[in-house]
Amino acid sequence: MHNYPPEPLIRTWVWMMSENQNPLLMNKGRENLINAFGSIQKAIEYIESQEEPAKS
Repeated sequence: MHNYPPEPLIRTWVWMMSENQNPLLMNKGRENLINAFGSIQKAIEYIESQEEPAKS
């Protein structure tokens, strides 16, 4: 089992990477996601898995 960072931190990194106009922050957000998940694709998969609604 992986020990991933808390969701608010992940969301901050995604924001840094995608909606910020500062190239240094964009690169740092991308770097943090890659360091935490191993790749951007794995980060996306993790984020999408957390957004799936719980089945009742």
